[in-house]
Amino acid sequence: MAVVTIGPCQGCGACLLTCPTHAIRPTPAGLRVTDRCTGCLECLEICPVDAIRVDPEPRGER
Repeated sequence: MAVVTIGPCQGCGACLLTCPTHAIRPTPAGLRVTDRCTGCLECLEICPVDAIRVDPEPRGER
């Protein structure tokens, strides 16, 4: 599965509200994607500042 990471965001909270599995959590260091993430990428589509990135799975892992 792809790995979803969140970079510098502006704190609008759109991804928090959009995530169907509530996999995005606020932390003191910023937002974090938990292991509840199913890779639906709804957060990627909703982010107005393109702070969410998807790292494809490493080769050889499935």
